[in-house]
Amino acid sequence: MKKKNKLISFANAQKLMLGSIKKMKKTETINLNVCTNRVLAQNIYSKFMIPEYNNAAVDGFAFNYNNLKKNKEKKLKLVGTSKPGMPFLGNLYQNQTIKIFTGSYLINKNQSTKFDTICMEEDCKILGNYVLFSKIPNKGSNIRLAGEDLKKEKLVFKKGYKIRSVDLSQLSSLGVKKLKVYKKIKVGIFSSGNELISVSSSKKKFHIYDSNKLALLSLFNKIGCNTSDLGIIKDNFEETKKTILNSANDYDLIVTSGGISTSEIDQVGKILSLYGKILFWKVAIKPGRPFAFGKIKNTPFIGLPGNPVATVITFFMLVINYVKKLSGIEKNEILERYLPSDFIMKKKKGRREWLRGTLISKKNALKVKKFHTTGSGIISSLSQSDGIIELKEELTYISKGNLLKFYRYEDMLNWKYCILQI
Repeated sequence: MKKKNKLISFANAQKLMLGSIKKMKKTETINLNVCTNRVLAQNIYSKFMIPEYNNAAVDGFAFNYNNLKKNKEKKLKLVGTSKPGMPFLGNLYQNQTIKIFTGSYLINKNQSTKFDTICMEEDCKILGNYVLFSKIPNKGSNIRLAGEDLKKEKLVFKKGYKIRSVDLSQLSSLGVKKLKVYKKIKVGIFSSGNELISVSSSKKKFHIYDSNKLALLSLFNKIGCNTSDLGIIKDNFEETKKTILNSANDYDLIVTSGGISTSEIDQVGKILSLYGKILFWKVAIKPGRPFAFGKIKNTPFIGLPGNPVATVITFFMLVINYVKKLSGIEKNEILERYLPSDFIMKKKKGRREWLRGTLISKKNALKVKKFHTTGSGIISSLSQSDGIIELKEELTYISKGNLLKFYRYEDMLNWKYCILQI
């Protein structure tokens, strides 16, 4: 037990959490129209080229370049039309051209005089059954080549990729109707503390509203989880034991805020020690030092700090990456934003610190300003900031102009990005 109370570094905490994850196995098949923000459990390949044929990038006239260059009058006979979905299927002979519209296919039957160039409509003049070319473009101009977007059998999306709205165009173009994805992870969330009451209750003397639960439910939903509100557990050993043990088999992850300190009234840590496995309990970070991670009946358990600011900040900095990997995402992309500081401060060496920060513009340059206080109970520091300023362990002093790593809340919740750099 004493070993589990040892303060560990942020880097080691991340490694222990990510290293504890087993490979995702639960999958389901869903329709394309509901696949946004889901994680692929299969590779997606192109079954055909996109586009399937050479096609027109402009409205104009298609011809064989060498054939026109040899034509002294620069005049070709108009012998047909190619429209989207209705291509010209005839043979192209010497000194002939066809009218073509944007997106229309170029089907070449006669290879010796094949369509290989398109002249824009405004550079041509129709003279009866002929077209006069006043300006000849370079060979190959205004043609989109077959397979220019995707070659046949190309790997388009890898297993473990989170599908975005912008990916639906590509998937639709491939004719994908259904996809195999990982099931959303189920997260059970509860709060702990005799002093807490639900926001739906009338406030009583000496009680405080539970400011963590609703935020956590929303944050976990935002990153693609199915969440359940397990209520508020009083500081009672039997009640805490019953709630945690009874919930363990129903969820992929159990999360609590509060109740994880080593004080005699906090019960969550005691339950973890007696009935589960603790991988670590305290981390060398500010805010959020009392952060517990372990398992109950093989179900991962995260014990977040009780202070509202520490709860939210540790969610962003420790929980998001863990949930991404637990959800099946295999590739982590890093969005780095280094900005000059607009403040001065001293810092204790040896721990990772996270300040709430706001983006400001000075003399057309973007800078980051810290919230005026670093207290873990100042909830307004979250609502009145844009994101998190990270100060690494070795830093002891920050001067104005120092480049600091900054994470916008919305960038981190977007899933596309992560903070795996340690």
